[in-house]
Amino acid sequence: MVKHSVDPLKCRGCGKCLEQCGLELWVLIDTDNGKKQAQVIEEAKDICHMCLACRDACPEDAITITEEY
Repeated sequence: MVKHSVDPLKCRGCGKCLEQCGLELWVLIDTDNGKKQAQVIEEAKDICHMCLACRDACPEDAITITEEY
């Protein structure tokens, strides 16, 4: 299983993670303060290949991906 974490203090909602994920595991959501933020879909934990393209595409280094057993 794969765990995706987004640091809300770093994420600017630019969508680069969405653009790079070939599995379409990311969406942009509206936050309480009116800004956009990246969020991974629920199914991602089971189908992500850990290619790290989303993490590497993030200009703010806001995404952390770990494998959990």
